[in-house]
Amino acid sequence: MIPITITYTPYAEGVKIIGVTGRAAEIRIPDHIDGLPVIAIAPYAFAVQTEAEVNETETPAQLSFVEGEDMPRKAPLKEVTGEALKRLYLPDTIREMGAYAFGGCSALEVIHLPENLAVLPDHVFAGCISLKQIALPPQLSVIEGYAFYDCRSLEKLRIPETVQKIGAYACYNCRKMEEINIPRETTDLGTGLFLNCDKLTSISFGRCRHIADLVAVLNHELHLTMDFDDGNRAKLLIPDFQYEYIEDTPARQFHQVNYGTGHLFRQCIGNSDIDFRRFDELFYLTKREDGALMVLLLTMYRLEYPYRLQENRRQDYLQYLKEHFSTAFGYYTQQGSLDKIRLFAQWGLITAENIDSLLEMAGEAKKTEITGFLLEYQHAHFAKKKKSFDL
Repeated sequence: MIPITITYTPYAEGVKIIGVTGRAAEIRIPDHIDGLPVIAIAPYAFAVQTEAEVNETETPAQLSFVEGEDMPRKAPLKEVTGEALKRLYLPDTIREMGAYAFGGCSALEVIHLPENLAVLPDHVFAGCISLKQIALPPQLSVIEGYAFYDCRSLEKLRIPETVQKIGAYACYNCRKMEEINIPRETTDLGTGLFLNCDKLTSISFGRCRHIADLVAVLNHELHLTMDFDDGNRAKLLIPDFQYEYIEDTPARQFHQVNYGTGHLFRQCIGNSDIDFRRFDELFYLTKREDGALMVLLLTMYRLEYPYRLQENRRQDYLQYLKEHFSTAFGYYTQQGSLDKIRLFAQWGLITAENIDSLLEMAGEAKKTEITGFLLEYQHAHFAKKKKSFDL
C-alpha cells in the first residue's frame, strides 16, 4: 500500500481539502471526512511540478487524513513520492475547486468530476497531457481561462448547455482536440479559445455568435454547424489554406500571401451571421482547386442543410452530384450511411438507368441495409409493368 496523506480544514458546512501528499495510480476521495461532507478542493491541492513515474504494476493507495489550517498551497509540489496519478474519483458532494487544482498531473487519464460543480477555475487541468476525455458536470455554468491549457491528448470536449462563460485560452494547446461545441447560452467567450488546436475540425455553435473571432486562428479544414434564432440550422465546410509573409524591401513592409481557397470562404463568416450568397458563389472555385472528398462534403452539407440556399445555387450543387454520383454513392456506401443514400433518392439521383450498378456496388461492399433499401426503391419506382392483351 502507498501512504497518501490528505490535509483538510473543517468548517460548519463541510470539509475543504487543502493538499495531498503522496501519489498513487488511483485515488478515490471519500464523500465524508470525520463525519463532514467534502465540499471544496483548494488551489494546487493535487498539483505537482514533476509527476512521479508511471509503474506497470499499480500499488493500492492507503489514505490518511490530517486536519490543518486553511492555508492553501501557492505553487505545485516540487517533489513527490509514490506512483504517477492516473485515475482520480471525486465525490459529488464537492461544490468548489481552486485554480491549478490538478495542474501538472501529466499521467492523469481519468477523472470523475462532481455532478453539482458550477465553475471550473482557471488552469484547473493545465498540463494534464494524458487526459483524452472528460465528462463535464451537467450543471456547469463557467469555464475559466486556461482551464484545459496544454491538455495535449484531449480529443473531444462536450460542453453542457448550461455553460454561460468560457474564459480566454480555455483550450489553448489542446493539439489533438478534434471536436467541440459552443452552447447556445454561452454569451461570454474569451479570446484565443482554439489557439494551437491544430486538429480541431468539427465545431458546433448553438447560436451564430463570435464565430469569426474563434476560427480566425484556425487555417485548416473546418466543419461548422450553426443554429440560428429562427430555428434553422446550417452546416458548412470551410476549406484549408496556407500563407506566408513576403518581404517588400523597398517599402520596408511584409505582405501576407495566401494559398488555397480557405481564406476566401472565411471571409463569408461573420461573428453574428454568414454570407451564404457569397459562400455559394465560391463553389466554382472549390471545384477547381480543392480535393474531390472536400468538394463532396461541402456539397452535401449545403443540400442537406439548405439554409438561405437560392434555387439556382441548389441546382449547381445537384448538378455536381449528378456528374460525380458514382463517387458520391461509393463513398457513402463504404461509410454505411443509409441516411445519405435516402437523400440521394429524395433528390432524384437514383434512376432506372443507374440502380443496377448501384446495387452491384452495395453488394460488393456487403452493405445489406443499403442493398435492401435499393431493392425496395427499385420495386416501388422502376418495377416493370406486366403486359396485358385485350381481345
